[in-house]
Amino acid sequence: MADLVQVCDLADYDPQTYTCTSPYYEPQSTVLPVLSIADAQEIGMAVALLWAVAWIIRRIMRFIDHF
Repeated sequence: MADLVQVCDLADYDPQTYTCTSPYYEPQSTVLPVLSIADAQEIGMAVALLWAVAWIIRRIMRFIDHF
């Protein structure tokens, strides 16, 4: 559930009194986009696959170095 924050349009803001003539509420913006569970699982699986491939390559390189 998104938190609501009070915002004011620039045209409604009075810099002399530091007030807004018609404030309204809207959901708080976030830096990261909202992910669904499926999207998060897809990203997690991609990270796990990349880690596994790097680990296997590292093991192969160590195996080759011992000869």
